[in-house]
Amino acid sequence: MPFDTTYHIYTTEKNTSTNYIVQGAKDTDIYLGPGEAPPGLGSLDSFYTILSKAEKFAQPGQLKKDEHYVPSDTMIIAFIAIFIFILIRVKKNVKEEEVEEGSSITFSSSSTKRNKKSISPYLTYYGETLNFTDVELITILNKRFPYYRVLSQVQKRKFTERLQIFIADKIFKIHDTKGYKEMPVLISAAAIQLTFGLDKYVLPNFKYIHVYPEEFLGVHPSIRVLEGNVSGHAINLSWKHFLHGYQDTTDGQNVGLHELSHALYYQTFVVEENVDRNFRDTFNDFNNYGNKVFHQESQPLNDLYSDYALKNFQEFWAESIEIFFEKPHQLKNKYPELYTALALLLNQDPCITTPEI
Repeated sequence: MPFDTTYHIYTTEKNTSTNYIVQGAKDTDIYLGPGEAPPGLGSLDSFYTILSKAEKFAQPGQLKKDEHYVPSDTMIIAFIAIFIFILIRVKKNVKEEEVEEGSSITFSSSSTKRNKKSISPYLTYYGETLNFTDVELITILNKRFPYYRVLSQVQKRKFTERLQIFIADKIFKIHDTKGYKEMPVLISAAAIQLTFGLDKYVLPNFKYIHVYPEEFLGVHPSIRVLEGNVSGHAINLSWKHFLHGYQDTTDGQNVGLHELSHALYYQTFVVEENVDRNFRDTFNDFNNYGNKVFHQESQPLNDLYSDYALKNFQEFWAESIEIFFEKPHQLKNKYPELYTALALLLNQDPCITTPEI
């Protein structure tokens, strides 16, 4: 029986809030984490709507005719943040332009629909209608996805088969005036990489994948610029930062794997539908060893994890996935029990050149 999910979104003063309700989800209240937003709230028009609601809630009633309106500190900060955000979006990143200009593969007009009502137009691609050929997928993967290149021929076939199924299950919203085939292919490939050793890999709770050209706005507890987040039924990613994650596969920073690991956890332990039993049943081992490493990394002279990973255990989990795939030998040497727990949890071992699946 479907219920509602209620998101509580707070103004910067943290003393007022507005509710954002998504129908047909779990019967639970979700207090969004720092910088997170419900699906579709990454664009400026959605942000204006939430902000206006929060202001009305914080200052009920109407102004009298003889009163003068004085903007609140929240509103002033909001407009400053929006102005800065617009400047960021207008300024093109040189590296991103080089990637796009070097890519001659673009979507056909028949695969997309434009949302004309949005202030910032976005393109919508229905995965089931994209119909990528195996040749197209293999070309993109060989060029831009190192994980795929080291697989055996049998594993490569398994990878592309799963990739086709994952893409067909999703709706991709590109918050820009043009889209590239690499966007749905590579983001979906990151999901297949994470779940390659599992039986369940589609993450059906997350129907929408929002792709922003650069950073995007989030709310709660204050206005923030994000590289990626997971909210409701959506995975939201900055394309620039996603690409950077796969341009350097040894720095332990990969926003795609980071956000998808949040999605995998949410699918398993919050939605509790389409669950991979091995992942669910062995996660306690990661919890046990992870807690020890979490506290150990909090001590001086331990710097395998970033300070952000030590913010809470969810961020520690997501960064563990990044390190597991990008710094496997360092993780195995420093925390062998945690590495083994992750290898058993995901049923793959990055320390082996060709993963044994």
